[in-house]
Amino acid sequence: MKTTIFYFSATGNSLHFAKELALELKTKNIVSMAESMGQGSIETTAQKIGLVFPVYAWGPPRLVMDFIEKLNIKNNPYIFSIATCVGIPAKTLTIVRKKLQGKGAELHAGFAIKAKNSSLLGMNILDKIIIRLDKQKKRMQPGKERLTEITSVIKETKKHKPEESSWVANIFGQIFHEQGIKYFKTAAKAFEVNESCTGCGKCVRICPRANIFLKNGCPTFSNNCEFCHACIQWCPKFAITHPDFNPLLNQYKHPSIKYSDIIINI
Repeated sequence: MKTTIFYFSATGNSLHFAKELALELKTKNIVSMAESMGQGSIETTAQKIGLVFPVYAWGPPRLVMDFIEKLNIKNNPYIFSIATCVGIPAKTLTIVRKKLQGKGAELHAGFAIKAKNSSLLGMNILDKIIIRLDKQKKRMQPGKERLTEITSVIKETKKHKPEESSWVANIFGQIFHEQGIKYFKTAAKAFEVNESCTGCGKCVRICPRANIFLKNGCPTFSNNCEFCHACIQWCPKFAITHPDFNPLLNQYKHPSIKYSDIIINI
């Protein structure tokens, strides 16, 4: 059965797992969701469809939901999803499942895996409370440790209930996800670029929303931000900052992923 894995990745965690999974499933069809967004309708004839992406504010990124909306799903494919998660997944995969059901499709298997911290955001008291409320968080395991299990489920087209956090964390997580996603869209208006910027344009080419352009050699941001941190994390001079970032955190990119792997060709 033909398998296509669609991924969204800003710092490489999700792309790394998508590549590892593709090797196990013996497929070369790994497609960037961000690059696909330029199409009017996203077509696929795959019998198995995978969605791999990070958790943003206890839910799916806005880009992922927009991608699913444009995805033309035919012939009742087997759909699986993997959410890479720094904190807790909350109802991320359940939200994706409902979105797919609205298009007449089904999420047959959903997994949440632990990823290394790729966020520069400082953790506030509400973050800590929600994470502490999740009694399921100790079950979260890195993708490397779950790869065999996940691959087996997909190869055998088994059903696997979308994994989520405990009910209390889910309630609070869903409330703050809705607020967070709205905030993320316009968060770029607070970005600052310091004097170390060389105007190389890497941030422009890596933005999944085409939300950055150079003006007089300096990055300028529009109001359609994913707040994915790709522009900051891949900046060779670490020249882009935001008031919400923790200044004690360092840049992070997955060690196996290169800038050329993440760059958006649209």
